Amino acid sequence: MANKKTSTKTRKSTLLDEFISLAIVNLYLALSFSVLITLNSLALLKHGINAFNYGVAIVGALIIGKVIVLSEKLPLVERYGDKPLIISVGYKSILFTIIVLIFNVAEHFVVGLFQQESMSKVLIELKYHFFQFDTIYQIFCLFLVFIPFFITRELDEILGKGKLFDLFFKKRTLNLNEIDA
Repeated sequence: MANKKTSTKTRKSTLLDEFISLAIVNLYLALSFSVLITLNSLALLKHGINAFNYGVAIVGALIIGKVIVLSEKLPLVERYGDKPLIISVGYKSILFTIIVLIFNVAEHFVVGLFQQESMSKVLIELKYHFFQFDTIYQIFCLFLVFIPFFITRELDEILGKGKLFDLFFKKRTLNLNEIDA
């Protein structure tokens, strides 16, 4: 009986941890994408085009956030976990940018299939979409958004789960003996 309660509590705890992790990822991405949308919209506003569309930022953040949380379970992600932070963070930023691009390509295929377009037409649209200057810029911005995200994730892992949060929001001191080795 006690074992069943422990198992249920462990599942609830795991589910809550996953939900919090997803919420943090989604919040960070939504804020980052909203800033990028605002910058883009302000540039377009100079030319008389009103393009403030935060719905795209929020939906994009929700989708990409879920992709990130699921992809973090892949063994490929921790390939350089024992290397210096610059290598680990750079690798994860590049890897997750590529993963998001793969999901973007898959999305274009699914949309094309639902619209009953031929495979060649979908491929031509993908080629046109990915070789536009603004798409390349968006990919680069996504890569840049991932860098501080993975820096904080890596530091939290190195210092010990929750220690970085404590440094930011609770106490400013850190006992070096408390750091998980």
